[in-house]
Amino acid sequence: MDILGDISGIRGTQLKELKDLTSLRTDRPELIHDDLLMGICRLTSLWNKEIALYINRSGMVIAVAIGQHAAVKLPPLPARQAGRLRCLHTHPSGNPQLSPMDLSALSSAGLESMSSIGVSNGQITGVEIAFSGDSDYQILALNPKEFVNFSYDGAVNDYRLRPASPSLKVSEQEKAFLVALEEEELGLELLTELTELAHSSGVEVVGQLLQPKRYGSPVSYLGKGKLQEMTQHLQNSGANVLICDDELLPVQLRTLEQATGVKVLDRTTLILDIFAQRAKSREGKLQVELAQLKHLLPRLTGQGLSLSRLGGGVGTRGPGESKLEMDKRRVRKKINLLENELGEIRKTRTTQRRQREKSGIPLIALVGYTNAGKTTFLQKAMEQTRSKGESVKGEDKLFATLDPIVRGIRLDQRTEILLSDTVGFIQKLPHQLLHAFLATLEEVQNADVLIHVLDASHPRALERADTVHKILEQLECHHKPRLTLLNKIDQLDHPSDLSRLAQELSHPIPMSLIANTSLTPVWNKVLELL
Repeated sequence: MDILGDISGIRGTQLKELKDLTSLRTDRPELIHDDLLMGICRLTSLWNKEIALYINRSGMVIAVAIGQHAAVKLPPLPARQAGRLRCLHTHPSGNPQLSPMDLSALSSAGLESMSSIGVSNGQITGVEIAFSGDSDYQILALNPKEFVNFSYDGAVNDYRLRPASPSLKVSEQEKAFLVALEEEELGLELLTELTELAHSSGVEVVGQLLQPKRYGSPVSYLGKGKLQEMTQHLQNSGANVLICDDELLPVQLRTLEQATGVKVLDRTTLILDIFAQRAKSREGKLQVELAQLKHLLPRLTGQGLSLSRLGGGVGTRGPGESKLEMDKRRVRKKINLLENELGEIRKTRTTQRRQREKSGIPLIALVGYTNAGKTTFLQKAMEQTRSKGESVKGEDKLFATLDPIVRGIRLDQRTEILLSDTVGFIQKLPHQLLHAFLATLEEVQNADVLIHVLDASHPRALERADTVHKILEQLECHHKPRLTLLNKIDQLDHPSDLSRLAQELSHPIPMSLIANTSLTPVWNKVLELL
């Protein structure tokens, strides 16, 4: 029997020792032969790697594999044979807790049971055993003393017939671990923002890791040491999704999947997932689908196992699983169809714009970082001017507005404007995302005046303003007349912060939109800029 998996750096004599150990037959009613257990625990600590075994009902080891934490892989088995097998594997971190990946493998492989053995300094710290059930997983947790007298046969025969204690259902909510490559101060801010994005997508964040960019890897994203540290964190936290703050190369995506054994997403995929949830109009849905397919195309070969593993959840919304699994030719064909359809929408918008230009009504576009208060401004503008049209309501979440909203606002008896609310901006907004949403962002490109809404209370407000300015440059809108609405001044800790912002930004107007402040100063400045 060959030893599978990652055997790099392991001496031949040690591999022979493991092979000899696996020849030991486990007698009933034991879970595993005592000498085999002690041997794999010692080797686990020596190599700092997981060891996984398949043992059949006759007590014979039929497969063995070695691997990095959470990434050890045993060969697939026929369904008829799998139901008669138990899988045991060691956790070199010392934590015996079964991870969501372990429970998923128990279900997908159709095994009789899945056992995890916590190992520290060559000794058992505890054992957890899961038996597959109809709707949940029944977990048996044993400390080292309890394990000595444990009868596996008795558990197989009796455990399912009595209430499990404790019983653990696999959570429907995905649990994410976040990683970023950046220096500490900026990196912590990016991780905070990534946490908000994850929450917006309905994902629970259970941990995070930061590494200075200079130590990153073009192949594995993180350096070797941090990658091993992260896989231990994944196992201990029970995370089943890894989210990276940067846009990953296909080789990085593949390497991280192989090293961790969990679904891996990058920042772009996460943002697109939120967009897919927010899009309501046909135009918005088309734009999201186009951006997702363009992002997916170079990763069809790079995503490796993830495409066959997708079962819904974060990163899989939008086009749907069937479209995500299309080959490159079909994806390119679909991209062309979407671009043509969006082209027709742009033609319609062009016709509408020309009619609007003939009317002579100026267009004012709201721009700014996501969740800065743009929609709240539109809401207040409609309320204070008693404008007609469907009411809007600002929400305290990222990318609450995706589809463009245009409302007519009458400032006085002689002056009427069109006020447009568009999708918010964010750091590291991918170029293909801007291109896909060009039809929506034309509202910004065709505006006569821009109102930049900025969260003045944010500790890095100037940096966020700079992000908005850079995106406006990409849209070739940086030359347009622009005023800056310094919002949320009621949340400022120091008045000096407001003075600093006012000095750095064009035509600043401080106010708090939730305080029902009059927007007259804004309209006066807009008329001046027109």
